[in-house]
Amino acid sequence: MVNHENAIRRARWAYLAAVLGVSFGVATLFVRANAKPTGPQDPQSEHSAPQSEHSAPQSEHSAPQSEHSAPQSEQSAPQSEQSAPRAEPSAPQSEQSAPESEHGAPQGSEHSGAPGSSHSSESSPAASSIKIPNPLPQVRDVTAFHRAGQTFVTWREIDPAPADNLSFTGLANLQRALGDANRVRYRIYRSERPIQRVDPAELVAEVAPLSAWNADHFGVYPPAGARPPRYVIEEGKPPLPSGTGLYVYNPPKAGPAYYAVTVSAGGGENSSVSPANTTSVAMESVGAGVPVLQQTEKPPVFQYVNGATLRFYVRWETSANSSLAGKPFDYLVAIPPDVKYPAPVGIHLHCWGGSMRDCFGWWYNAEKGAVFVSSNQVPYDWWTGYHESLFKSPPRTPEDWKKGVIRPYAERRVLSFVDWLGTTMKIDSTRMFVGGNSMGGSGSLMLAIRYPQRFAWAISWVGVHIPDKSPGFKESYEAVYGPRALNLPFEDGTPVWDYFSDVWYLKHHQQQSVGFLTFSNGKNDEGIGWSQSVEFVKALQETKQAHMFTWGGAGHSQRAYMPVDGTERDMPLDLRTDQSLPAFTRCTLDDDIGTGTKDSGAPAGQINGYLMWRTDSIVDEPTKWSMVVSLTDRAPKSTASADVTPRRLQQFKLKPGDRVEWTNAAGNSTVQHGELEADTFGLVTLPQVQISRGGNRITVTRK
Repeated sequence: MVNHENAIRRARWAYLAAVLGVSFGVATLFVRANAKPTGPQDPQSEHSAPQSEHSAPQSEHSAPQSEHSAPQSEQSAPQSEQSAPRAEPSAPQSEQSAPESEHGAPQGSEHSGAPGSSHSSESSPAASSIKIPNPLPQVRDVTAFHRAGQTFVTWREIDPAPADNLSFTGLANLQRALGDANRVRYRIYRSERPIQRVDPAELVAEVAPLSAWNADHFGVYPPAGARPPRYVIEEGKPPLPSGTGLYVYNPPKAGPAYYAVTVSAGGGENSSVSPANTTSVAMESVGAGVPVLQQTEKPPVFQYVNGATLRFYVRWETSANSSLAGKPFDYLVAIPPDVKYPAPVGIHLHCWGGSMRDCFGWWYNAEKGAVFVSSNQVPYDWWTGYHESLFKSPPRTPEDWKKGVIRPYAERRVLSFVDWLGTTMKIDSTRMFVGGNSMGGSGSLMLAIRYPQRFAWAISWVGVHIPDKSPGFKESYEAVYGPRALNLPFEDGTPVWDYFSDVWYLKHHQQQSVGFLTFSNGKNDEGIGWSQSVEFVKALQETKQAHMFTWGGAGHSQRAYMPVDGTERDMPLDLRTDQSLPAFTRCTLDDDIGTGTKDSGAPAGQINGYLMWRTDSIVDEPTKWSMVVSLTDRAPKSTASADVTPRRLQQFKLKPGDRVEWTNAAGNSTVQHGELEADTFGLVTLPQVQISRGGNRITVTRK
């Protein structure tokens, strides 16, 4: 079980990072330099990694089985590829907020990258040990090139870092010494005419030192011995040399553009202009830009899959996908050895403390050729969204928070990356799914519910479903949504705490059919919270969405299972977004979930864990819908009953008030029949359909 005190401290740290104005970029670097392991935080780090995928023993914290609960998989819980426990983020070193540039961006946040300098060492250099020349020299070797809607501006910094192998600690120390103590900034000017002086040109950005370093590649917790890479900006070419500055700009209109770069330190600027710090013309276009391949790896094993190819990308995001345009984000595409195109795509969202390389649960459907997509979460918004000023001018007071809205940046950027991926390889968008655990499990269901047209199914381990009812993590949501009492608006005007409540969203969008959801929560998970899980399950039953739920006493290590066979890694059903599916509710084999208190209901159990359907049996026509449903071989009884609501109908469309006839046949015998009227959402629910192991064909026809 996750340590409740640690969870609260983590949440409060995140809250302080936003409210006090400590940028996530700087805070992350502080963590890397100062964090010490304090104990396990998430399911994949609570046990050391198994020696092999099939031989490792079950965790002693596995979910206990009730008479009707889904059985444990024979596979052990996947682990982070780092077996050491995750460190808890250390608090900011000072309550003083990071100084801001003229444009409101906190120093070290926007395009800061990580530090590096000719004065670098692995020890902490005092600010006084780095002397900025006076008078200030000027930058040189300024270049600009344009690609797909983005202009890449590079320059040679005034105090270049010859070190090619800095550690994260050295990087963080130098960032503080150069960027914070000496207030070194590089100013980017743009004009439609050649720049001869900076006065008439537009100042488009200020960039902190050493912006060529990718400090986010390994997430918040880089593995021991890892070194931060530098960015590649042209595919097939080497990373930028140490000492290079980088800024990426999305121009608002097409046409010629010229750039100049100057340096400022301690509040003074060397504004001189010469051919050395100006560019020739760049012919610009309007666009979102494209991800740039950084490196390709072929490890023997990745996430228990042999022979996969890993492609790492960076995309400098637009204002639609990040509150700060031009901010770089990392992505990973892993391709299984036996991939067949068009391939399904699985988005994998990592846990708190994980990275794009680990902490999702499994690489789901890898055996079926699913392409794996992941990213690093920045900031920690639980894969939802954050305040539109968070990166530019972090809100500190209630009045600051009220000046903006919350936008779904994280959701948009991940989905837009998959859209781009579809332009480079043949993917089967109808079989896309999303999975994750803990923070990632929260995000996987958030995505599947709010973008039902994109996802065939989703899997979630121990996620948050109602952010303001999570006892351990409400404050970390407040760090990106603002204080709960303010209840700021989402971008469409909906109160944000409503919009990102899965319960509220389901009840206010009952007409939408969500893909199949399989998920789990621990009844004794003090950090995530049990009562909010029960409320979510009851909302799924009430709104008649397709789902399967497992619970038990494994705390924050409770696993989710697949339908049909109760395993963990591969979805046995061929689920698609262009195919109907049944929503089962009120099944007689369901265990008692209780009222949301620890003492009520069964200690462990399942909802819909013994029901299945044959995807190859579906008939979906304008006047008729039909499907074979059955109990699984694992069901404790040979027959059961459940309400059945046809969902995600493709051709059999009903309007409120339409009349239908329905039958339930076992072999050549009609077991049940009746008439129904479509409800206010155009749905019909067949009451207490008898279901057997041998299978029952249910048919609905329009009257």
